[in-house]
Amino acid sequence: MRTKEEMIREIEDRNKARAEAGLPLLSVAKEVEKISKAESRQHFCGWCEAHQDQRDKITEEVLATFRKERGDPTWVPRALLNGAGAYGARVDEKMRQIWEEERSEAQAAPASRNGPRVRANR
Repeated sequence: MRTKEEMIREIEDRNKARAEAGLPLLSVAKEVEKISKAESRQHFCGWCEAHQDQRDKITEEVLATFRKERGDPTWVPRALLNGAGAYGARVDEKMRQIWEEERSEAQAAPASRNGPRVRANR
């Protein structure tokens, strides 16, 4: 994923071209948010594909929960009106929780691997 600074430079370049063409300028803040969301969504989808076995397990767990809640051991998600939308959303929610936990751990890990940082005296 790109840094915020890289996104801002790209948006500023696009705004320069837009100004030269007489087009309205883009909001840097809104564009950074859109780019960040799109890249995050793309990264999450790739992560889900790489963790399909985990998604399958969660899908089975959610299916069992839905069947129990409905009192129907044969229930299957077929259409939005019979609960398929909520079923899929719950699977995605659980996958996103795991993904976010892994991202948080990965971001915290580099600082803790080498112990606390010590500032050298000058």
